Amino acid sequence: MIKIQPFLPGDSTQLKALLRHQNEPMPYESFCQEDRVIGSGVTFWQHWIPCGLHVGPSVYVAKEDNVLLGVISVDTNGRSRNCWRIDHLVVHPQHRGRGIAQELVNFALAYFGSQGIGHFISEVSDQNTAALSLFSASGFRRCSRVTYYQLPLGYEDCPNPGEGDVFRLALPGDRNKIFELSNDILPADMKRVFDYVPDDFHVAELKLEGLDKLSKRLLRTRRWYWVNEQPERNVIPCAVQVTAHREGDYHLEFLVNPGWSHMAPEVVAFVLSFMKRAGMKGMVVTKVYEFQKDVREAVENAGLERMGSFTLMAREQWKRAKKTRSELLEQVQLNLSRPAVNIPFVAGADGAGGMILEVDREFRRVDGFEANKDNP
Repeated sequence: MIKIQPFLPGDSTQLKALLRHQNEPMPYESFCQEDRVIGSGVTFWQHWIPCGLHVGPSVYVAKEDNVLLGVISVDTNGRSRNCWRIDHLVVHPQHRGRGIAQELVNFALAYFGSQGIGHFISEVSDQNTAALSLFSASGFRRCSRVTYYQLPLGYEDCPNPGEGDVFRLALPGDRNKIFELSNDILPADMKRVFDYVPDDFHVAELKLEGLDKLSKRLLRTRRWYWVNEQPERNVIPCAVQVTAHREGDYHLEFLVNPGWSHMAPEVVAFVLSFMKRAGMKGMVVTKVYEFQKDVREAVENAGLERMGSFTLMAREQWKRAKKTRSELLEQVQLNLSRPAVNIPFVAGADGAGGMILEVDREFRRVDGFEANKDNP
């Protein structure tokens, strides 16, 4: 009998072996999450507290006779904790076709959805048709296409970075402006699903030192921003987020306002030139959404190689109104006047005709209508 349960430290060896069976391409961010997923066994206690208090990836495994057959890892996508990302969904090749992956997804959706989580996302390789069908059957929809690019080995040619004072390191006070820039870029449906808040764009305080010291300080910070500011308009039209997952492992995400699309080549050239001058060698990967056409052209013109394309799948849960029915009815105002009654005028003073005539006269009196004596 297959049971789904939290990942415990004793399953680490089997989990490492299972993750090696990911035959299809996987998103770069999920690849960088593997160490955290394997190390999440020490935080098994978090599965018994509300998911809003989880301190790391939430990992659940499917086991049969104490043998690990499948795994799913879910992690929050932002500080609002209303959008959670499925990073890994792996089933052992010898046990595929038994519906294990579907049960793992259903378990995660039911567990987190019961605690008020509204949105789920997952990046699925376009080559993984089985996973695309599984997520579609689970209520996910196609949200956007994501393309990953990387610097080729031996990359030497850097485009002209332009003027050196165009871009600067972001300051803590730039947080809200970067947040507004992200809202200007994302389509309305993705903005609703991601549910970003200003704290998602936290900027650490950095001292401007020599290039060597600055490079080491940036690596310790793990994430930083390069921005271009327009002081006369008090906005940041373009920025790039650099994340150092590990030494020699960098992830770039470009944010360029559609109104300043001409700056896409400049920001790409500047970042690549700075990383080369600072000696940041290693794996450099960037992610581009399908609606970022200018960024994609700038990245391809800079000589970056395409790694693969993925489909961003999203699932939304509509929340019920928190107000009671009586409170909702109080907000509804209806102008209820005396209902109109269609009673035909029948001549005659006797019988039914006379009664109807009296009723008609009564309505005329209530409405303030008095017949003209000259024209009764």
